[in-house]
Amino acid sequence: MRNGFLQKRFVTIAFLLFAGLSLAAQNINFSEHIAPIIFNKCTPCHQAGQIAPMPFTNYEEVSAYASMIKYVTEIKYMPPWKTVNENHNYNGDRQLTNREIELIKEWVDGGLEKGDLGKLPPVESKHKKTTIENPDAVISMSESFEQYGVYYDQFRTFVLSTDFGQDKEIAAIEFAPGNASIVRSCFISVDNSDKVNALDEWDPGYGYFSFGEIGFVPDHSRWYTWQPLKGATIYPKDNGKILPKNAKLLLHIHYGPTGAPTKDSSYIKIKFSNKPLSTINQNIPLLHPYNLTNPPLKIPAGEKIRYHAKFEVPFDLTLSGIMPHSHLLGRKWEIFAVDPEGKNSQVLLKITDWDLKWKQQFDYEQPLQLQAGTIIHALAEYDNTSDNLLNPSDPPKSMQQGRRMFEEMFLVYFDLTIPTGLAETGIGLSSNSSLISSSKTTFNINVRNTQTVNATIKDFSGQTHLTLFQKKLFNNGEHKLNIDFENLPKGNYYLELTNQNGVVVGRSIFILVEESLFD
Repeated sequence: MRNGFLQKRFVTIAFLLFAGLSLAAQNINFSEHIAPIIFNKCTPCHQAGQIAPMPFTNYEEVSAYASMIKYVTEIKYMPPWKTVNENHNYNGDRQLTNREIELIKEWVDGGLEKGDLGKLPPVESKHKKTTIENPDAVISMSESFEQYGVYYDQFRTFVLSTDFGQDKEIAAIEFAPGNASIVRSCFISVDNSDKVNALDEWDPGYGYFSFGEIGFVPDHSRWYTWQPLKGATIYPKDNGKILPKNAKLLLHIHYGPTGAPTKDSSYIKIKFSNKPLSTINQNIPLLHPYNLTNPPLKIPAGEKIRYHAKFEVPFDLTLSGIMPHSHLLGRKWEIFAVDPEGKNSQVLLKITDWDLKWKQQFDYEQPLQLQAGTIIHALAEYDNTSDNLLNPSDPPKSMQQGRRMFEEMFLVYFDLTIPTGLAETGIGLSSNSSLISSSKTTFNINVRNTQTVNATIKDFSGQTHLTLFQKKLFNNGEHKLNIDFENLPKGNYYLELTNQNGVVVGRSIFILVEESLFD
């Protein structure tokens, strides 16, 4: 009898709990529960003039797509925010929490209750972002590019010339999309050579088609990156970028699909630094095919394969952002750091559902300090089977390293802050190129206080490969250091300057690469 009583009591409690849950679901309404989520995480892109195809600015607009919103948020296709690790906070994080996803589901399943419109949060008519009000320079596309209305993504590189007669130190930079409704991303590279001319002349239209990269190894690849809703980058005091004199800016723009012909004419705003920089911001792909532990990069047809690469942090660095890059066979990325003692590790970035259409740089809210001797690892998984719906080949075909759609890439860019040495030691160091595909390059030395200097080229383990000079006297002023690398192996290096007491007065990171790295 007691068992029967307990059974009835259990059923009663279960019924009340179920009823409570149902009542909770019925009480979920748009004004109080759903609008704060949508307006914060979705509406910045889903409004007039922005990249998303339909607006979500009021109850009618959101409820019309409610079932779709429920589905794409449940499978985490939207909002398009691919990193899943919880170790760090990133600028512009659009990721929904599990509770927010559940609230949307409950609201849709519960009948799309509107709620009290008096409790509806305000909708900003335009996404607020930092902008440069009085730029020192504005560099624009020379004409408009027409995105054909054919419902597929387009990738285009535009060559913008600069006419600065000397190197410029950049304190702030802003990419401004001419048509934010179609510009999905822009990666700006910098180059001083004529390599781009043949590519630009090959394509009869304005700019030239380029899928994965710009088609050759530039002096600085992805010197600056932009994705929707990103405003101006204002660098901290005494920090910034170096723009070499008379350099070409190469805008690799990803245009999203549209059903009607649409034009874009984007531009760049720049603010110069009013004094020499003590630290330089550098974006450089320090993980690449040259430090794979299981080379070569080749994905056989019908196989799923994982590649691993690593490098040692050569000296203390500040990491501001990170950006992996693969093509259509890429499925997963995990980049992590192991401390110099090998006892602790931390995930820097993790993506379990890589999608080339949503590639971006992930910027940390708080930059990370990487100690000398830290080992950085990257694991990338590729799927060259028919299970991969993004596979461009049917049936699958073997793929290898390359920039084209039917080729693959393994690159991880690191957005670093590197001391120039100028503020502390009176001598500053910068490079005309961070990616060097020829045997020769030039470094810039800025001397405030006359001093005797030693110069060596080292790899990331600290081994010296070249001694350029010892006890060389440098007078005040700017100097050019021309270097011939002879037959150094491809990979990561740095130029190190020390004074007569052996104190480091300047360092500059670069990578020796083959021209085929991005070809």
